[in-house]
Amino acid sequence: MAVKKHELVQDNRQLDLNSLMQYIKLMNEQPHYLPPPSELVRNCQDIVKCLSRTTGTDEQLWELLQSIEEFLHRVVSSVHTGVRHELITAVLDKFHSFIFDPQSDACPATSIVLVVLDGLNDEETLSAARWLVQQADHSPEAAGLRASLSCLYRWMYEWHGTPTLGEWVMAYIKALEENEHFDLLVEVSVDNVGHLFLAMGNPVALRQSVADVIFHIMASLRESAEALDRISPHVGTVLVNLAADSGQWSRQILQDVVDILTAMVDGRMELLKGDAQDMFKEKHADLMSCLERHMASRDCRFLQRPPWRARDVCLSSVNSHAPMRKVGLLNLGNTCYMNSVMQALLVTRPFSTHTVLKMNAVPYWSKMGMLFAKMMHSISTKLNPDEFFSVVKPPFFTKDNQHDSSEFLGYLFELLQSHEHGSDRNFDYTRPPIIVGRRALPHSPHSPPHSSDGEHSDPGTNRRSVSPRPGSSAAGSSSGLKRHGDPEMHLPLKKRMRMTESAFLRRDSFIDSMFGGVLLTRVECTECHSSSLSRDVFRDLQLAFPEKLEGTQHSVQSLLEFYCSKERLSGDNRYECRDCGGLRDAERSVLIETTPKFLILVLKNFKFEPKLQVQTKLMLSIHHNHTVTLPTVRSQADHSAYILYAAVIHAGTTLDSGHYYTLAKDNGQWHMYNDDVVSAAEEGQLSGLNRSSTPYILFYRRTDIDEGTAPSLEEMPPKVQESVMAHNKHYVETVRKMRLTRP
Repeated sequence: MAVKKHELVQDNRQLDLNSLMQYIKLMNEQPHYLPPPSELVRNCQDIVKCLSRTTGTDEQLWELLQSIEEFLHRVVSSVHTGVRHELITAVLDKFHSFIFDPQSDACPATSIVLVVLDGLNDEETLSAARWLVQQADHSPEAAGLRASLSCLYRWMYEWHGTPTLGEWVMAYIKALEENEHFDLLVEVSVDNVGHLFLAMGNPVALRQSVADVIFHIMASLRESAEALDRISPHVGTVLVNLAADSGQWSRQILQDVVDILTAMVDGRMELLKGDAQDMFKEKHADLMSCLERHMASRDCRFLQRPPWRARDVCLSSVNSHAPMRKVGLLNLGNTCYMNSVMQALLVTRPFSTHTVLKMNAVPYWSKMGMLFAKMMHSISTKLNPDEFFSVVKPPFFTKDNQHDSSEFLGYLFELLQSHEHGSDRNFDYTRPPIIVGRRALPHSPHSPPHSSDGEHSDPGTNRRSVSPRPGSSAAGSSSGLKRHGDPEMHLPLKKRMRMTESAFLRRDSFIDSMFGGVLLTRVECTECHSSSLSRDVFRDLQLAFPEKLEGTQHSVQSLLEFYCSKERLSGDNRYECRDCGGLRDAERSVLIETTPKFLILVLKNFKFEPKLQVQTKLMLSIHHNHTVTLPTVRSQADHSAYILYAAVIHAGTTLDSGHYYTLAKDNGQWHMYNDDVVSAAEEGQLSGLNRSSTPYILFYRRTDIDEGTAPSLEEMPPKVQESVMAHNKHYVETVRKMRLTRP
């Protein structure tokens, strides 16, 4: 028979289901013909792309999926080893490019391409999963691991047409475990465990491999109270359905379900005492009643492995109350930019508590922890922060000049992260600090980032928001960076600015675990509708002000929505579409894919005036929302609400002058921290400021994160206790001498 060559796609814009069906039919009619390797790999990737856009149930797509399965089986078994490896890698890579997208509506039928793994043993499948996880690990793409795991879970309980889906999900979970992504596993699994458990109630449609995954998840979450809460409402239905079926398969599922649920309940009961235990019994009375009708075997194989434990960094279990005394910080000569930030970080209790209790032998952290400890337990009303300030002052900040509190905060975070795992023993603080990580020194106070979102930008470029930095011109010149007169300073402000260097959330970083989030940028071609994604880390979001419509008022929430709103890329800013093979108009949008525990927002109240050669304040009216909701991907909707707890305020008409102070809430009470003067305040004062006093940095806490409390002096490390007591003793002696010498 004459062989007829046929490419699946000659123009990617014509890729559709009909093209796919024709291609698969033609290829299956020519069982002895395969295209050249490069064409074969490309066509297999196009199959993945086309499947991702289909719609329908497994029954509706059965004929097509059977044909694709037959074709892929023939391909992987016919080509030689080198081509097989290249093909499997290319298919998996394309497959994950869709499920890595948290907004993707990729059809579950896409998973049929996992049939290429059929010829692999368990270890080879695990190796393929390791490769994908390690590709994403330690990069912005790590946030996509959450999206892909969530998508795979959803397909497991919605779709029954892919025999190899369960094996792949298990391999993917094991690869995540090997890379210690336990926070991610716990979060995504808890979000989905209710739906996954409910799938147990239909044993006829449940494959062995899928059941094994669900039991693996449940057993790994047996210490999670939230997981039990998600499962509990469905226990009665699932157990009744399983008990009604006398088949061996249903009986085995029933026994494993009872064993794991019993272990979950017993584990919670052991932790709770008295009233707390009684409340637990009342809350889960129906669940416990259902379990009493069945006998737990206590030898479930799934319970032989250790449970997942998320990294505990919040230290919210400290049981002492924060002291009533509030301590101010002396101004050492225009150091209000530092004092205001440190007061806000102090009332970020999980951060300051961890610093005092756990970081007392780490360079720079130990200095900050000592300052925090004295701010918590000093018997004086004011402290001299010179010992801390002398080692953390940015080298490009000049003495006695006003500088930007936002820039100081960014530099402090970089400095602290660079030394998180160091030792304070024999550390030389006289040497200039070395910052290792995302970038070198922060941008000059008056220099804009090198590129902005609207101009010739590549979707893969980092787009962390960076605002124009205020400060003295001397600071800019001393660091060898741009000055006011640079032509770039005349560029219009964009609503999103971007850094030039790559960034990633470090799982071993306490800084990132507290303040780090991930932005997901999508650029969609308006012609072929293909999308490209990029992920970038942020520790703050810097919000520009849009043109205000008549009769409207700016709010923090509206600025967040403006930041994430869609943008049209056209004209000189057209997008290089890989699928179309040229420049095309496109639409760009941004969402938050990973929400930080503590959200820092910087309001860009400033603009550069070329005539005056200064950064002037916009002094716009704005509603400072007590609560805000981040525009997030769907999987983060439960982690998107925040509550305001601190604000750094700038008083003045330009950023080269003026004064910073802080309004902050701690233990239910608001205070104003104005250098060394601390007074009671109310949140409403944010709305009653005069025109030249504007909140500049806003601190929000995610609503599912405990506020936390300060540790007692007795709970602090001995070295820290001794220092605080010595400080208090010195203060008492100083006061006594002053009284004795007083006429």
